[in-house]
Amino acid sequence: MDYLKEFTAKIQSLDRSRSPYEVFKDFLTLSAYSLAQPFYRSEEIELKYKYISSKYTKEQAEEFPKLLAFLVSALEKRHQDFLGEVFMQMNLGNAVNGQYFTPYRVSKMMSKLTGIHVKKYANSEIMTLCEPCCGSGAMIIAFAECLLEQDINYQHCLYVEATDIDEMCYKMAYIQLSLLEILAKVIWGDSLSMRYNEVLYTPFFFLGDFQQKLEDREKTNKMKDMLSENTSTTQIVTGNQLKLFKFL
Repeated sequence: MDYLKEFTAKIQSLDRSRSPYEVFKDFLTLSAYSLAQPFYRSEEIELKYKYISSKYTKEQAEEFPKLLAFLVSALEKRHQDFLGEVFMQMNLGNAVNGQYFTPYRVSKMMSKLTGIHVKKYANSEIMTLCEPCCGSGAMIIAFAECLLEQDINYQHCLYVEATDIDEMCYKMAYIQLSLLEILAKVIWGDSLSMRYNEVLYTPFFFLGDFQQKLEDREKTNKMKDMLSENTSTTQIVTGNQLKLFKFL
């Protein structure tokens, strides 16, 4: 099945009284919040979801889960930037804002050319990836796929912080990273001014003890920073031995 063709056709035919842009945006909102709500249990999220659903008839609203099923099937088939392709193929981008997404094959090539030696992360050491202008998440998805090709399970070692100033990009990234089980903090906001509108963690972040691992790593890094800031040394005697060590 050509999932991209089926997806775009359904977006265009779902409600002809509305533009494909509006239908696609509503799909993103409904899908993002349906993925987040089981973990957040937020009244605000619930109200936003109901508001979007109320814009459509019962029959039309039932088409949105089918769209999500197309996306799930496409991502199960292979790692890809499915929503980014939909966005560009339907000409939904804003040329004024320079919304031209990097093709996934280019993102994959760039990930391979980074030259980062990542074998040490096979032992569950945490790797942090920051994407200040994430778009639909193509670079992140490609990087995760490259890890898998090196027999490294990104679910055990990769933590992502992804930001985009555009609401649709933010939701596209959140949905795809969630479905691909990538642990991520996805932010709708301005990376330069650090003004944020909304933050959602992907579902896999809440599973296991990854949050505790991040906290432990932060404590370790703080200790390392404190030690590196102090170059003073002293001599201490342990039994009959003399040792040097850095201290505060």
